[in-house]
Amino acid sequence: MDDFVFERIINECQIAYARCEMVYSEDKPIDYRYLEANQAFYNLLRTSESELIGQSMKSLKHKDPKEVDGFIEQIFEVSKKDLKEFNYYHKQFEQTFKVNIIGHKGNEFVLVAEQCEPFEDAYKHLQEEHHLIMNSIAEGIMVVSQEHKVVSLNQSALSILGYISESSVIGVNIFNLLFAHLKNIIRSKFSALLDRVPFYNQTTKFIKSDGTWIDVTFSVTRRTKGNATIGYVMSFQDVSKEKELENQLKISEDIKSIALNHLPGLIYQSLPDESRTITFVSHGVYELTGYTKLEMENEAPFNYSRIVHQDYQQEIWTDWQNSIQTGNEFEKEYMIVTKEGKSKWVYEKGKPIYSQSNEVVAIEGIIIDLDKRRQKDIEIEHLMYHDRLSGLKNRLYFDHMLNKYVEEARYPIGIMVADLDGMKFINDVFGRQFGDKVIEEFANVLKKYEKDGVVVARSGGDEFSLILPHSEASNTYEVMINIQEDAKQFIYKSDIKDFQLSVSMGFETKVNDSEDMQTIIKSAEDYMHRRKLIARAQNNRDSLSSIKATMMANSQETQDHMERMGSIALQVGDKLGLKQNTMDDLYLLALLHDIGKVGVPSNIINKPGKLTDEEWKIMKTHPSIGYQIAMSSIDLKSIAEGILSHHERFDGTGYPDGLKGKEIPLISRIISVIDTYDAITQDRPYRKARSHEEAILEIKKCSGTQFDPDIVEAFIGIFA
Repeated sequence: MDDFVFERIINECQIAYARCEMVYSEDKPIDYRYLEANQAFYNLLRTSESELIGQSMKSLKHKDPKEVDGFIEQIFEVSKKDLKEFNYYHKQFEQTFKVNIIGHKGNEFVLVAEQCEPFEDAYKHLQEEHHLIMNSIAEGIMVVSQEHKVVSLNQSALSILGYISESSVIGVNIFNLLFAHLKNIIRSKFSALLDRVPFYNQTTKFIKSDGTWIDVTFSVTRRTKGNATIGYVMSFQDVSKEKELENQLKISEDIKSIALNHLPGLIYQSLPDESRTITFVSHGVYELTGYTKLEMENEAPFNYSRIVHQDYQQEIWTDWQNSIQTGNEFEKEYMIVTKEGKSKWVYEKGKPIYSQSNEVVAIEGIIIDLDKRRQKDIEIEHLMYHDRLSGLKNRLYFDHMLNKYVEEARYPIGIMVADLDGMKFINDVFGRQFGDKVIEEFANVLKKYEKDGVVVARSGGDEFSLILPHSEASNTYEVMINIQEDAKQFIYKSDIKDFQLSVSMGFETKVNDSEDMQTIIKSAEDYMHRRKLIARAQNNRDSLSSIKATMMANSQETQDHMERMGSIALQVGDKLGLKQNTMDDLYLLALLHDIGKVGVPSNIINKPGKLTDEEWKIMKTHPSIGYQIAMSSIDLKSIAEGILSHHERFDGTGYPDGLKGKEIPLISRIISVIDTYDAITQDRPYRKARSHEEAILEIKKCSGTQFDPDIVEAFIGIFA
């Protein structure tokens, strides 16, 4: 291997390499200076050859001089042992590097550094790149010290010589390793050759680990420091089977060609035009693209851009134009379409080639197959972001996309949450296996809505979450209603009872950056819990049954009264165009506005005559009692203020706080009208019921004083 080839391998390697010299003072290492380095090393230190070579470590600019002393001491300790590595955090760059120190004779050592990435797959990829050149070359490569001892070698060298590990070879004299049992005269001839380096394609025999001999061609180049020889680089190839292989294997005298043709991809050169007209390509093109070297080079012309996937064609040419204009390297991952029509991921790295007049005459680079790695990444990503049972995305993906949509300001963003009703009943009656089937069926319902950027995720056992980007509240509400109706199509039968699948849902909308996302999610969840409470109440299976029973036992409240109040409340709310969450609160308030009467003695509530002043004072405490009860229940907190204010009057003369006009909660103003109407038209212990017409006349009379005129108008409108 000549100096040019070796130098090119080092300079084009993506691993940062530098040869350094330790500086001592009274046998203590105080500094080291850079003797040579490759481009990757300059890139890593964000410097250039003119700024680095010949400079000592301490002469460079550093934020923390103490950090430099510690690093030099660490370098010295490690350099005493060959091929040792350690991780080092660089404060100035705020980055961790993996550093390999390869000790050389005297004060010299080789420093190899890699930038550590946080993911295991990225680390493995860097390791692969580290060995990409040396370990993909068919020839054995061996670095030898001036004393003829093996310093390092590549995998091909181990394989050719029949050794399993480097430990069997490192430090062994090459004469004992390669020429054992040969007469001294042969050793002497080989030693004499070393005085004539560089030389190429000499032929001889090497001995393998099992004692057998192989025919090899080998080349040797000298490693120097100044005018002094400090070692050698040997490259060799097993040609023992050359006669057997004949035309099946062509042995090239050009090491560069062999290296190129054994890379896991292809090397190319093309014209600097948008079509990327191919002028040279290595044999790896067939395995990568399905096209042969002959097809690529001899077809007039073969345009590489035609096999680039159409989604990337314009983007890649734009990036190449930028590289041509700036002289920077091109680097990108993208998809190609093979001759067989298969899409495949590749990695390309290249650079423009300039003439002596500084004109771009070609572009060249390397293209490597990434398809297997990409497929593995896709599999890992699927496992990370998908729920195994339902096939939907999981909570991790939901949180990731939520942050992404907020960063991209895809406002308004609808947040929807859903919880399957009665899952305990399903699991108990039909079994957990069937319960899983129900979850799968509901997941299939939700999958129909995974379009236009909508994210659907299973966020818990029977809980689901959706993100709707660019969705107004009205649209999100419509989607929610459609999902609920779709779920009702599933009806399950058993010996105990039939069961219709239902789902409680809630939503909220984030319209700008100022709104806290956790508050938005909490609001959607509260909405859902209210819907679930109402569903239970409507089926007479709610958690408030005992309170309702106590209300009916201690007062004139009846189930019929509650149902009438709830029905009329929903009609008025619809007439006013209320949102669903307000309608839910209104319905609950219609049922439970007098919940505080459980704390009033029954003799006062059921007294047939007029209450005394003291009795009336006690009666007027029921809104406050109801408020305290509601505040203690997570299901009723949303109507606590409505309970407290349902006896306030529009003119400010009501109780308990004397609120006036719009200060009174909307749902309290509505219930005030409905409750009065129901009281007039129903029998009471102290009077008989009056007619509908009389009740309407009384309500109209109190409009503007006791009642909100707008609500009175809407209320009367439902009877029109």
